[in-house]
Amino acid sequence: TRPDAADAAQATEQYRAALRRYDPRLPCYDPIVCQARAADADADSTANGDRRQSNRRVANTGAQSPSGRAKRGRDDSPLISFCHDVSGAVFEALSARDHDDAERAIMETYLAAAEATTDRNTLCLVLLETMASELECHLDAVERMRVLQTAAANLSPVDPADDPVATSLEFLDSLSLIRAYGVTRDSSDATDGDTWTVSLRGYAVECGERRFPTLPIGIDILRRMATPTAELGVTDVTVLGDGDWRFVLTNDEEATGGLVCTRGDP
Repeated sequence: TRPDAADAAQATEQYRAALRRYDPRLPCYDPIVCQARAADADADSTANGDRRQSNRRVANTGAQSPSGRAKRGRDDSPLISFCHDVSGAVFEALSARDHDDAERAIMETYLAAAEATTDRNTLCLVLLETMASELECHLDAVERMRVLQTAAANLSPVDPADDPVATSLEFLDSLSLIRAYGVTRDSSDATDGDTWTVSLRGYAVECGERRFPTLPIGIDILRRMATPTAELGVTDVTVLGDGDWRFVLTNDEEATGGLVCTRGDP
């Protein structure tokens, strides 16, 4: 009905207004609410489809000024773009797997933290840390892995890498998500899997004394593997200093856990 459509449009505007308080560069789109109806004839169905497609083009391209799009493209650093891509993929995965409580908890915690954060680079890192924290609280280890695998599949595809861990760390280093890294790979015929020993320096995502939010690392490695549903796990985590870590990644059949958030020994 028209009242329902008006309510939906108003709710969309209120949600975007809340987000725009923390990111003034959020794109400005005109919400369009359409009612799906059965066509009386094939011609009507085609016409309705054309009108809906036209509406989508208007919603996606017509409401944001060219100068606004260009300014956003110039201002967004690769790190911010990566954070937005990862967070969007995780939200899609949570929605697809009906984890409404986790979605809501992430947004509430993030908006509260955003009140005290003005730097955009810091704000996007806060979102990743918040996601890792709330997923750890709301989902068990198996479901966290399934959400991460689904999110990795939602990201823009990249060619599978011969060494997904080294390739991912090189990429994350280029974003300044990490300041420096080292990695050694050991292939084992006995376990039919690989083991990587990784050391990181200057990890940009906020960590507690022993808490290690690994979500952005885990999701980027998964999307570079031959299949994002591959088994992968983090073990033997050691705290080397503030933002400095050493850990082991394995991809044998028994590997599981640690790709969203884990804890290290001093």
